[in-house]
Amino acid sequence: MRIASRPVGPAVVLALPDGLCSAEPAEVAEALGAAAVQARLIVLDLRDVDLLTARTARALIAFADASVERDAECVLLLDPSHTAAATVLDSADPDGAVPRFHTLDEALASHQRVVHTGPVPTVAAINTLAFDSVDLGRTEEFLSSSYAPMHIGSATGRSGAHITRVAAGPVSADLLDLGFEMSYDVSPLGRICLCDIESGTVEDHRVDGWREAEAFGPGDLFSFAPPDRPYTGRICDARYGITMLDPSLLDEVAGEPVRLLDHHPVDAAAAAQVRAAIAHLRDDVLGAPGAGENPLVVSAASRYLAASVLNAFPTTSAVEESERDAHSATLRRAIAFIEANADRDIGAADIARAARVSARAVQLAFRRYLDMTPMAYVRQVRLDCARAELRAAEPGETTVTAVAARWGYGRPSVFAARYRAAYGESPSQTLRLRSHDRSDFVIDAGAGDPVLDQFEALTLLLLDATTVAEALQHIADAAVLAIPGADLAGITMRGPDGAVRTAVGTDEVAAELDATQVTAGRGPFIDVTNLGYVTSDDLRAETRWPAFAAAAVEHGYHALLATEMLPAAGPGQVSGALTIYSRRAGGLSRADRDTALLLATHGSLALAHVRTAELADLQRAQLRRAVDSRDLIGQAKGILMSRQGISSDEAFDLLRRTSQDLNVKLVDVAHTLTTRHGELRPAPSSSGCAPAEQ
Repeated sequence: MRIASRPVGPAVVLALPDGLCSAEPAEVAEALGAAAVQARLIVLDLRDVDLLTARTARALIAFADASVERDAECVLLLDPSHTAAATVLDSADPDGAVPRFHTLDEALASHQRVVHTGPVPTVAAINTLAFDSVDLGRTEEFLSSSYAPMHIGSATGRSGAHITRVAAGPVSADLLDLGFEMSYDVSPLGRICLCDIESGTVEDHRVDGWREAEAFGPGDLFSFAPPDRPYTGRICDARYGITMLDPSLLDEVAGEPVRLLDHHPVDAAAAAQVRAAIAHLRDDVLGAPGAGENPLVVSAASRYLAASVLNAFPTTSAVEESERDAHSATLRRAIAFIEANADRDIGAADIARAARVSARAVQLAFRRYLDMTPMAYVRQVRLDCARAELRAAEPGETTVTAVAARWGYGRPSVFAARYRAAYGESPSQTLRLRSHDRSDFVIDAGAGDPVLDQFEALTLLLLDATTVAEALQHIADAAVLAIPGADLAGITMRGPDGAVRTAVGTDEVAAELDATQVTAGRGPFIDVTNLGYVTSDDLRAETRWPAFAAAAVEHGYHALLATEMLPAAGPGQVSGALTIYSRRAGGLSRADRDTALLLATHGSLALAHVRTAELADLQRAQLRRAVDSRDLIGQAKGILMSRQGISSDEAFDLLRRTSQDLNVKLVDVAHTLTTRHGELRPAPSSSGCAPAEQ
């Protein structure tokens, strides 16, 4: 991306192109840094930009803030008719810190020097390092020097750490891969430390002054601890990212001293914004050749990260306004909006707009009065609506799967689990018993067994399934729900041609692991089709399938069990297996194995039912086509007999020979004759009939 610049007196004007918003923020920051030259005034001309997105606006404001550090003033030039762009800039720069003008003359006339008086972290050269060791003492020494003084331990005595870092000035981005269970006791870091877990877990994490310990797993983004607090816990076979920034950077961006009030982002969207800012800093700036050498680019990316953190986490700067707005009237407006729009795709931002307050104020109101988040209340309302629909449905009118989908549950198994937790019965029971008095039924001895209840729900889902893929997905979902130690389930199939494929999985990792088996020619599916059942309590010590085991451990799975699901392959049939993975070594018990065997048997019967139904549909379709073809050929014979004065056999022979001569199906020749009567003409011959001329 290239931005044209031109000097005008004491200023340099950067004409921003219309396609500005199609570029990533990193590209925008880099292009601005390359175009900017030493000048007292930098004018960002936005008059040719028709569409301005929020992330591009934030990048422009960050560039303007960074320009102040170079003792230059940065202003914006806007078309007065572009009200949408002004609105977006208002959200990115609510205090109007960056001046805006409608003409270049106004910008030049109003030019004044802006001197930054706040604490500005100095952007230093980029530093990188890598650490790799299996020695616990060396690992403790490195962590203590890189983060804060700490003591670490290993319950098994073994260790294995691989750490990489890229840093510049007040920010750093690390990737850590700890292949063992490490306990830690860490002194105050003095910095904001964000952790994003890719695999493995953090257990018993306790910060000095917190009442309870917490646990985190894959997909969690959190702040380890306030900069002035020590903390302890355990990291279990984890791969995760750590991003650290100086607290003064938050103060400088906020314009006042500020601290985080919680270690969790306010919602998933806020967490995604922080992840995007981290990825931009780590990959597009610090990790990109050339980009990190530009102090302006590094500074802009650092400020962008700080702004994202301030926006994502509750902070002291937003407390007063949020406290003032988090009253009962806000809650009533939010609830009214949710209940009126539960069938729509609404989020926390939509609720806040309807309540006419900030998203943080809505969050605080729900916490204060209902002890839940706004989105948790949305899920509760949708669950109530689904229950009302099930209770009102007539027998045979709908299915649990259809109702779940209408209220935002793509996985019926998840819907069934939450439904039972809320109402004490399965959704299928509600649907089946709608028109009867509950007192007329006798509950059997197994009604209180959650596994039996899940199998009951699964049976009804499988009976509703209309395709093999749908039935298989129900089985995989049920495996993760019914087996306490299960973290991933997949079903692998071998077709009549011998090809192996992943039919379904609860995560795309299942397909990756199957591909490893196929490539290596060794794995649990290869063995289970011969043995019927295989297990591995610790994949780290597995020797039967070294390549597969290494891939599974890399994804964080340390135990598995696989059981044959379908009968052995025969003509036109397929064979397959249900494989269940656990993130904990020894995490699958004998009871879990028994449940898996029941699921496989249950699924095999359901698949036989679905396959029989599919075969019957296919046979009916083939029969209909055969009847239609017979009728069509009969009509064509009648036309030839009438026009040519020939017998039925001679007419059929004429159609047959025409089909052969033209290499066209007989039924297609008949169709042509019946729809275009003049296409076939008899030619003289001794038999009185000849092939048609086309």
